[in-house]
Amino acid sequence: MNLNDYFPKEEVEDAKYAIHEFHDKLLLDDKPSDKNALLLSLYMCSNRNKQSEITYDEVRKLFVTLGRKEDNFAVNLFNAKKEGLVGEREEGKVKLLGLKVSGLKAVKNMLGETIGVKTWLIESGKVYSGKKLFQELVMSKTGSATKICDPYCGTRILDLISGIKQKCNIFLLTQTIDKKETFKRELNDFGKEFQHLKVEVRIFNGKTLHDRYMISDGNCWSIGSSLKDLGNKDTTITKLEDEVRYAIEEMFDKRWREATPFP
Repeated sequence: MNLNDYFPKEEVEDAKYAIHEFHDKLLLDDKPSDKNALLLSLYMCSNRNKQSEITYDEVRKLFVTLGRKEDNFAVNLFNAKKEGLVGEREEGKVKLLGLKVSGLKAVKNMLGETIGVKTWLIESGKVYSGKKLFQELVMSKTGSATKICDPYCGTRILDLISGIKQKCNIFLLTQTIDKKETFKRELNDFGKEFQHLKVEVRIFNGKTLHDRYMISDGNCWSIGSSLKDLGNKDTTITKLEDEVRYAIEEMFDKRWREATPFP
């Protein structure tokens, strides 16, 4: 058993924060309630079988496999049906379970909040592991366009974005570039080697930029410290809600139009 069998690729990293792979087993953390464990079991079985409806026995088996008590399954299923999270029907002598829209939303919320912790900490001194974590959490979820705001920019940001594998247009907004001539040369060399990445840099002539964030493919991440210092200082990475992302992206676009192209 492994998480790749039960989750879409983009959700595997989130699931790892509560479902632990141990040899041939998957073990669910104690934090999710039994009702959430039931919803998660149904969701996982649906993904594995590529079917919206799953037999009662199969869902119960996974519920127990994840470490929950079999006696708790029926009562939590009753509550989930009562709350409109799960539907149930019989086909012959087989009882089939399926997530309703509200149940699917509940699972997605779990993956984004309860299971996949939305804030990660990078401790000072962990430069290598901090870079790796950032690339796994953020860079791996980039789309065809990525917007980055970092008031104090350095060449290290090029090292971080070099991990983007697909073709991507990157818009980097900053106020201050550390060692401008060096950055200019590095940016030129970067463009020659990573031709699938088009990087455009603009400098905002003002002091209103403060927060560091990245927007890409419907995701928005707030970054505690400058990317050039990632791993040198304690910092956090937080995934923001859509309501916040819309406002931040609108502000980014406004500042981008006002900024001066570099070089």
